[in-house]
Amino acid sequence: MHRWCRGTLLGLLALLILVIGIVVFVDPYEIYHKALFYIPTFRSETQSYSNAGVAKSFSYDSVIIGSSVTENSKPSLYEAALGGSFVKLCMNGGTAMDHAKMLDIAFRRHTIRRVVYGVDVFAYPVYWTNQKMRTPDYLYDENILNDVSYWFNQDIIFKEIPNAFRNIGQGDEANIRDWMYAWDPPELPSPSDLQVVVKDPLPAQHASRMELIDMNIEHNLVRFIEAHPETQFDLFFPPYALSYWRNQMNHGDFEADAECRNRIIEAVIGYPNVRIYDFALKLDWITEYAHYYDYRHYTSVVNDAMAQAIADGVMRIDSIEEGHDNTDQLRALALDSSVP
Repeated sequence: MHRWCRGTLLGLLALLILVIGIVVFVDPYEIYHKALFYIPTFRSETQSYSNAGVAKSFSYDSVIIGSSVTENSKPSLYEAALGGSFVKLCMNGGTAMDHAKMLDIAFRRHTIRRVVYGVDVFAYPVYWTNQKMRTPDYLYDENILNDVSYWFNQDIIFKEIPNAFRNIGQGDEANIRDWMYAWDPPELPSPSDLQVVVKDPLPAQHASRMELIDMNIEHNLVRFIEAHPETQFDLFFPPYALSYWRNQMNHGDFEADAECRNRIIEAVIGYPNVRIYDFALKLDWITEYAHYYDYRHYTSVVNDAMAQAIADGVMRIDSIEEGHDNTDQLRALALDSSVP
């Protein structure tokens, strides 16, 4: 009986070790090493897992942070325009806390020379610890014992590892950093479908949001700027279509967004390692609806142009007054019916 029990236990132990060995060797999310024999898939629905592997296993000194509007960014273009070695650590629909988690692991694992950060106004008026989705923190910390949740995860064993074998020889490994998470749609709506007219703007204020915005700025943005004075932070307000702002006016949300913009500008403009770019006012982009999938999401044509625009200092804000003036201009532009 004792011999049978001992044999069974040893057999179970050997099986557990075998499973761990297979997961660590294949490593579908590249937590321990880059993919050895297959081209990994980077999907939006598994972004919080894949980002942990990118942050840990890729070689880089610069990161692109932001929501889905940054997913079409090409690190190779940012490298050509700004120098360095870039990766994307985007989180579609992410809150400021989601982006802070990406910055935390990037700074912990690498010396970061530059952060290019798309600052979305919707990411800040939430409680500062709120996330879009729960992050698998056991993959983001340095405690390997926590990884038991990765080693024996049913999706890893029965879905992701088989996917890895199916992806042998598939894809373009040389350009993997450019196409990861990219979502350029096969079809775009008619530009006329995206145009919005301001009918009856509601200047509603949402005072309760302001404290939430301030807490996010303090905990999820400024702390990185202050802790890493050697890192260049290039923050930009994304070029949402002009229709986005008109739609916000029609729903009474424009003024809250405007105040969010202003508070972010006020909080960071004085730091010598910060530059702010206001692509929300880049008229030749935001009124070219042929490059938009919806009110917020633009194709890679705009993402590509943004890399060089940052390098050239286009639409850069240099003072609080200039930032406030830009917000006023955005309001006026949205109300101007002569602008398409």
